[in-house]
Amino acid sequence: MKVRWSKTALIELDDIFIYISERNRTAAKSVVRRIEELVAQLGQFPYRGHLADEPGAWAISVVRYPYVVFYPTDVTNNELVILHIRHTARNQQPAEP
Repeated sequence: MKVRWSKTALIELDDIFIYISERNRTAAKSVVRRIEELVAQLGQFPYRGHLADEPGAWAISVVRYPYVVFYPTDVTNNELVILHIRHTARNQQPAEP
């Protein structure tokens, strides 16, 4: 499958890099590289993750790091879209008013 990144996911990946690089630039590069490698593998193995709570989306954990990548698959277009990259400590649902 073709892998496409959403604008939101790219911003989140940049934010992850910036946050970690303020403390350790080498570690930030390693985390981002691992996320990118995992996402590239999803092109060949799109169902490697598990169904997420988000409707129609799959999720896969980034091994060694506390992040989860969310993506839906589109069999018709032979594509998956990286929607979000979230830290596991972040609240996944928006706060209720």
